[in-house]
Amino acid sequence: MKDLNELKTYMDSRLKENHFVHHLGMNLGELREGYAEVWLDVEERHLQHTGFLHGGVTASLLDVSTGIAAYTQAPVGKNVVTAELKISYLNPSVSARVKAIGRVRKAGQTLLFCEGELYDVQPDGEDRLVGTATSLMIAVDIPLKNQNP
Repeated sequence: MKDLNELKTYMDSRLKENHFVHHLGMNLGELREGYAEVWLDVEERHLQHTGFLHGGVTASLLDVSTGIAAYTQAPVGKNVVTAELKISYLNPSVSARVKAIGRVRKAGQTLLFCEGELYDVQPDGEDRLVGTATSLMIAVDIPLKNQNP
């Protein structure tokens, strides 16, 4: 098992170094074995023409959260890339903050099957489900920019 504190520090730095993810403003929240939370403070640049969170932002949050969850269970020294991503858009997002949760449902040495949910974070604590995802992640031998913990 990987040291999750070390992995969280490493993943925080990778999110900052990923130009697209950094541009969107994603932040890593809770991280544990097979589980990752990614949150975003929604700004005007994240919205589509009618004022809802853009579907591409929703997909990106779900992709990143399931990918990081997969990373917690991928073999040490491997990188994780998305092989397949399916998004179901259930409700329009209208809150100022959203939270994506990624979970590993089955992890093999190469393939990791994940599920994710995206929620509108509500002030009353009753988060509202916006979308769901299934993803298939692959642990690969792509050289990493920084040392893999």
